Amino acid sequence: MIKNSITIDGKTTEINITSPKLDETELLMFFKDEDKIPLGKLAKYYLNENLNFLCGSGTSVSIGGKSINKNENPFASIIKELKSIKEPEDYIIQLIKFFESKDLLEKKFDKINQEYLYYLNNKNDEKSANIIKSYLDKALRIFIEQYVPFPEDYILDKLQDHELFISKIVSRKETLNRPKIFTLNYDLAFENACEKIGVSYNNGFRGVHMRKFDPDTFCNETYIKQDSAEKGKRIATYLNIYKLHGSISWQESESLNDLYNLKEIQISDSDKKKDFSFNKMMIFPIQTKKSYSLDLPYSELFRNFSKCLTENQNTLVIIGYSFLDEHINDIIKNGLYNPNLTLIVYSYEIIDSKSPDFLQALKSRSLTDNRIVIFEGNILGNFNNISKYCIPLNIQLQQKDIIAGTVREILGLSDKEKIKETAKKTKAGISVEDYE
Repeated sequence: MIKNSITIDGKTTEINITSPKLDETELLMFFKDEDKIPLGKLAKYYLNENLNFLCGSGTSVSIGGKSINKNENPFASIIKELKSIKEPEDYIIQLIKFFESKDLLEKKFDKINQEYLYYLNNKNDEKSANIIKSYLDKALRIFIEQYVPFPEDYILDKLQDHELFISKIVSRKETLNRPKIFTLNYDLAFENACEKIGVSYNNGFRGVHMRKFDPDTFCNETYIKQDSAEKGKRIATYLNIYKLHGSISWQESESLNDLYNLKEIQISDSDKKKDFSFNKMMIFPIQTKKSYSLDLPYSELFRNFSKCLTENQNTLVIIGYSFLDEHINDIIKNGLYNPNLTLIVYSYEIIDSKSPDFLQALKSRSLTDNRIVIFEGNILGNFNNISKYCIPLNIQLQQKDIIAGTVREILGLSDKEKIKETAKKTKAGISVEDYE
């Protein structure tokens, strides 16, 4: 028996499924049952003036990502190395304790980082601090290698969920504000999906060969120049992507000599993870120390997240998030003071007494606050199903591979003028020369 449930309009409806696994036809019928799953009631929220998404590690499972919140300890090699040290210093004993603990991986990183800062700033012991930092870097490399997928792992055949998801959310009316994705993931799945289907996006960086972080770019608008003297037409298929915890493509760069000293490097689908340099990477899977997330550039990103929840006619959709990041939870909690904010939560797990406290509090509050809608269970909370069935928006964006196939067929049947006319009608910017 598979248990799923929906809480909407202050009422929880349990949905018990006898089949251990549903095929595509059964899933379609399941989600089309409006009595059980009232998706029609959600449409108005997705058409609010402001549509925002908070995406956690659950959205990267389909591309090979793993949650850092699993009860795993991948640091056996580091523990073995530390225990082999004869007459260990106090900080070595502390490191062993941190690595052997049953804490979540994020909490391990946090404690090691605090130990490093203590020796560096409080004890002025740079030598010991550097040794601690070296083990933190080793742990970081293990974390990336085992938990974070690179484009080479998924770019060819595992991005369908992300492509469909983005195709839907950018297909809203042009008069509405563009959707925003706030993600805690370090991979490039959303960026790669945008590029594959031809959707423009802004991730806070400016430039081409030297891409430097500039949060002002999140306010930029992009227009297409018209033939007439009229004002250009705003590009509708465009979104902002905020990487709240950093990215594998971020690197510290003191040579920039600006406020952020942060640049973005290019990671292509041919780059191998084993050849990647981890020395200057800026990702911080830290959850327990709220102040740590407030250093630049993270303060700018969190400020944007907090600000977006204060706007009118507002919807925040949460997918694949563990609800274990205290700072994120506080921003959501404060956002709910905005009477114009609707919160839609997709939880892969059934919410019970073992769930994070904040998620339990949201579930309890949803029974008296109609602004909170919660989907629970491994069918309703699955990112694949959410992308296919739970986002009540039509896809207006034509995928370029489909268009390309049409053009190729026409090439054998008609002349270039007809092909150009077809390409013009699709508004996809595909020219005959692309296929000659």
